[in-house]
Amino acid sequence: MANSRVSPCDFLRAAWAASLAFALGSCGALGSKSGQDGPEVLRYEYRPSPGFVRIERIESGAADNAHPFRISIDAMRQRLASVKLKGEPIFASEELDEVVPYLAAALASVGSNEDVTFAVTGSHGLLGKFSPKTVTTGRVFVHDQRLNVIFGVVHDPFAILQMQSPNVPQPFIPGTRAKRIDANLAITPGNGRLAAGDRPDWVTFDAARTE
Repeated sequence: MANSRVSPCDFLRAAWAASLAFALGSCGALGSKSGQDGPEVLRYEYRPSPGFVRIERIESGAADNAHPFRISIDAMRQRLASVKLKGEPIFASEELDEVVPYLAAALASVGSNEDVTFAVTGSHGLLGKFSPKTVTTGRVFVHDQRLNVIFGVVHDPFAILQMQSPNVPQPFIPGTRAKRIDANLAITPGNGRLAAGDRPDWVTFDAARTE
């Protein structure tokens, strides 16, 4: 009988080839839309799987944004790191490392009729990094000297839905100006403040001193 064992070298070659194929596939998708994107999606700044930082058309009826807008990575990180949900930071350090540079880059390149949206995944819960994967989504734009972040969902357990329907991509809906996506979401704004009205999903920060 032939020996069917796989040598360590063969395993490493296969793993390297798979990693290279994934990386090339990810780079090829960057900047382009998929067939499942709606007409509001224009292009991607960052597109891991899952998650994204992308540019969308400004929402219907919204006033023009003050874009392009330059903000340092450190300033963006400090603002997002201060925002909490139920006393705990919304973003883990790893999530900030992943998404903040792309948010800052996107804001510096978009036009006045464009928003930046994001979805970032991480683990939050009693088990720390061993907790089930969750997703946090949002919409980012600058208007009237305020940096706005409208959250869609925070720490949403998408992994459970993905296991139930593995062939159905999760939509990862960002926040909207028109209404709250999660009616129970109540953000503590940290270094910012909540937007006027009953919108505890919408945080604004001073955008006058961000360089």
